[in-house]
Amino acid sequence: MEPRKVLLKDSLWALPVRIKKLLGTPVRRRGKGLAVAARHDGNRREEEHASISRPKNKSTPKKSSWQRRRRIRARLSEAQKHARQLETLNRQQTEFIANVSHELRTPLNGILGYAELLRDGMYGQLAPAQQEVVEHIRACGNHLLDLVNEILDLSRLKQHQMQLEIATIAPVELIEAAAAAVHPLARQRRLNLVTHCEPDLPVLRVDFRRLYQVLLNLLSNAIKFTKEGTVEIGARRESNGIRFHVKDTGIGIAPEFARYVFKEFHQLAPVFSLQKNERMAAPDGVARPFGGVGLGLSLSKRLVELHGGKIAYVTKENEGTEFYFHIPLS
Repeated sequence: MEPRKVLLKDSLWALPVRIKKLLGTPVRRRGKGLAVAARHDGNRREEEHASISRPKNKSTPKKSSWQRRRRIRARLSEAQKHARQLETLNRQQTEFIANVSHELRTPLNGILGYAELLRDGMYGQLAPAQQEVVEHIRACGNHLLDLVNEILDLSRLKQHQMQLEIATIAPVELIEAAAAAVHPLARQRRLNLVTHCEPDLPVLRVDFRRLYQVLLNLLSNAIKFTKEGTVEIGARRESNGIRFHVKDTGIGIAPEFARYVFKEFHQLAPVFSLQKNERMAAPDGVARPFGGVGLGLSLSKRLVELHGGKIAYVTKENEGTEFYFHIPLS
């Protein structure tokens, strides 16, 4: 008897029947793959594949794009609402400060006017003690008027309502005017006031009164925070502009106060406790042993920037500070 030839194709085709007989379980064909077993265990079904089968779809449903856009629009609308509320509050605060400043200036000017009349003897000659009291009234009134003017100027700058009165000014005129204004105060504190201005500096197109105010603020701070030594004011040519500076040999600015230098209502000088000899930082502007309300530097920065310039400083604690600002020629 001749041996029967079994083709490989027929052998593979008959393989499922043989597996069925061996396992006693139904066999199903799935695509090009072959499922060899199917077991049921309650609600659980396990399938084992003997050859290649189609992979399961593991993709998870994604949220629709219109839902994401709706959430983004809602968040944006809420942020815009908060921004409008903050803008309204800021405008109301600025308007309130401006109105109060205007109302305070009128009675202050009246007080100063009557004090000057008393000092000049318009209502009779005053005794030396009375004359001294009148001088104190004038000094306090002028100090309060300066504070009110600073607050008013700051509110105008915030509302972009301040206009510069531009004129052609020589830098030496600004230096001499500011130095002459603070010379009595420097002499009272027994400080050397030095002016240093390079010769033949080009003229500037600036608002004389506003830059004079900046130099006066810087000089007043330098004298205020210097116990002994020298206060220097000067100007020199630098690139395409003029560099003004005010330098002192005072107590300097501590590193931890660097971020508060040009903030409003902050006084940056280190405060020393008499009991513990420890530094007491007062960045919130509450403790001000040197006087003032902490508006001078903030106002000076805004006025310099209004002229297209920049202001900065260098300091070394207990050795002094130099504030300088650059005003472009054009």
